[in-house]
Amino acid sequence: MPVKLLIFDLDDTLYPEMQFVISGFREVSRVIGQEFHIDSNRVFALLLREFRNDRRFVFDRVLVKLNIYAEDLVQRLVALYRNHKPRISLYRDALEIIPILKSRLYLGMITDGYPPTQKQKIKVLGIEKYFDRIIYTWEKGQEYAKPSPQPFIDILEGFLLRPEEAIYVGDNLEKDFKGPRRIGMRSVMVLRDGIYKNVIATEQDYYPDFQIPSLQNLVELIERLA
Repeated sequence: MPVKLLIFDLDDTLYPEMQFVISGFREVSRVIGQEFHIDSNRVFALLLREFRNDRRFVFDRVLVKLNIYAEDLVQRLVALYRNHKPRISLYRDALEIIPILKSRLYLGMITDGYPPTQKQKIKVLGIEKYFDRIIYTWEKGQEYAKPSPQPFIDILEGFLLRPEEAIYVGDNLEKDFKGPRRIGMRSVMVLRDGIYKNVIATEQDYYPDFQIPSLQNLVELIERLA
C-alpha cells in the first residue's frame, strides 16, 4: 500500500535538542549572574556538567552547589528555560528534504513536552507551514504522550488513513517506536548524535522497522515501499 503520510518527531529528529538545552542554559546563566553577581560562564559550565551527569533536577543541584538554592528560584528558572526564545536550527538534511516531502505527501508531527515550549521551537524553526497537523501530546496529559499509541491513532483518523499508509520517523528507542508498532504502522529511526543516542530499548516492541543515517534516505525508502 503506498505511503501517503509521514509523521515526524521533533526533538533530535528535525533539529539537535542540545541546541535548545545550551540556549536555555545560557539564558538561565545570564539571569543568575546578574541577580547574584556570579560569573555567568561559571554557572553555564556547571549547568552543562550537571546535565551531562544526570538530566534530572539540574537546576536544583546547581543552585545547591552555588549556595543560592530556593524552591521559588528553581520554579522561576524552569519557567525561564521553558519560555525563552531558543537559538536553534534544523539539521541540514531536514532543511533540505522537508519541502520536497511536503510536495509529495501529507506531513504530520507528534511531539512530547511542554506545549508552549514545543510551539516556540516550531515557530523559531519556521516549519509549521510544512505540516498538515501537529499533535502536542501534553495538551491532553502526559499519559497521552509517546509511547502511547493514541496520538498515532488520532492523527491517522484525522487524515482518514490506515496505519499501512503512514510512516513515523523518530530517533529515541525509549519511546518513539512502540506506539506506531502497536497499531501496525511502520517506523523509521534516523541515527542522530543526540541526547538520547545511548538509550537502549528494553523490549522488542521498542525497535523501529528501519534505520537510516539521514532524512535524505526517506525518499528512496518510500519509493521502495510503494
